[in-house]
Amino acid sequence: MILRYLWPVFAFLYPFAVLPSAPHRPDVVLVKEGFVLLFVLLGALLEMLAHPKARLGHLLGLPRRIQEQPALGLLLVLALVMVLSAFLSPEREVALTGSTTDGADSLYWGLLMLGVALLVYLRSREDPETLRRVARGLVLGGSLLALLAVLEVLLGRGLFYPVSPGALPMVTFPQKGHLSGYFVLTAGVALGLRNPWGLFLGALGVGLAFNRAALLALALLALLALFRAPRYGLLALFLLALGVGAGMGLVRLSAQGPLEGGGTVRQVVNPQTFFTRLYYWKAALGGIARRPLLGWGGGVFEHRWPQYLSREELEAFLQSEFGYPEARLLDLANAPGGDPVFVLRGPDGHRTVLRIRSFRAHNGFLEVALKWGLLGLALYLSLLLLALRGLPALNPGATGLLALHAFFLLWFAIPEGEGAMWALWGAALGAGSRAKFLPKPSEGRRPGKVAEPSFQGE
Repeated sequence: MILRYLWPVFAFLYPFAVLPSAPHRPDVVLVKEGFVLLFVLLGALLEMLAHPKARLGHLLGLPRRIQEQPALGLLLVLALVMVLSAFLSPEREVALTGSTTDGADSLYWGLLMLGVALLVYLRSREDPETLRRVARGLVLGGSLLALLAVLEVLLGRGLFYPVSPGALPMVTFPQKGHLSGYFVLTAGVALGLRNPWGLFLGALGVGLAFNRAALLALALLALLALFRAPRYGLLALFLLALGVGAGMGLVRLSAQGPLEGGGTVRQVVNPQTFFTRLYYWKAALGGIARRPLLGWGGGVFEHRWPQYLSREELEAFLQSEFGYPEARLLDLANAPGGDPVFVLRGPDGHRTVLRIRSFRAHNGFLEVALKWGLLGLALYLSLLLLALRGLPALNPGATGLLALHAFFLLWFAIPEGEGAMWALWGAALGAGSRAKFLPKPSEGRRPGKVAEPSFQGE
């Protein structure tokens, strides 16, 4: 019974595993690591108790099992690539322990995520209903997150962290852009579950946070639903549009209403942000070309990125991204293992020292290649393609992962949402088969129902 609901509870609670009294990013990452480690250890212990006949000798049959279960082999090989990438990194200490800014992207964190995916994968092959339970837990947590976001906007203050009204909603995330990515995941999973409330609340959250990449991901979901199940697709399109419109309306009302310091309405079309991302992508591609096979390790490239942009490109990037129009780049200090520091001179002659603590490629796939190389990216994409096999039936794991990775074309994964993503991913990989790697439990179990697709094409 505990095993049946362990991972659904994990998916529900994951976005709320924070300490409001410790809003600093390194503290949040540490809390997430402890939360995930607790569930991984508990999940492994419960699997061992459920299979008392399991022995180390069963590992001898692993090669044959990997041939039968390609997802299992890909997860294990990706773990090996992560280890090699970290130990062969030019900054091994950073790759092992994570970014010097917040501790994210460490080898420890990456292996924890694969541990979650592996345990949920094994549980899903044992119990095909695991995917639906994990999906429901994720949608329930995302829906609660959306309701809290509504409350933040209406109150004009953060519920978990102190934050300016213009940055709302943020809830338990570092900013509303990343928060909108979790709402995209919620809406994607709800689509596969045929959960209208989850669809509406996920879209409502996107409207509140108002992020263009999230809007594009929701549009992709609507098109997919219309193509695979036209009648329900029309309802899904209506709910998504209604949710986004309601979210934007609430923000507008809070900004213009009696609440002092209410939210702000963002402009839909602002090409400057897209063109700024071109500099991120060019620097990332240069870094990948420098270390193509195994990458740099997590957290390392944020110290190296200025080397892959020309002086003119750096100047234009700093002007547009950090709000220094017409500023000229006078000097750059970029010691190995340290954050780059820029000296800028404004049009009035005033000098500004700018230290950039973190650099992310703003594309989830480029981020993977920077951390684990093209080999790691190939394994990542192979796992994603395996999980997306349920798209024709609009399986909740496949729809959720598709929507989130559409969002990742302009954003990237962070610890605040990664755990739920990998839990869903593991369930999606293991769904649809009763084959097991572990021996059968010693005590008899009721035969499980064969999972049926959440959607059928019409």
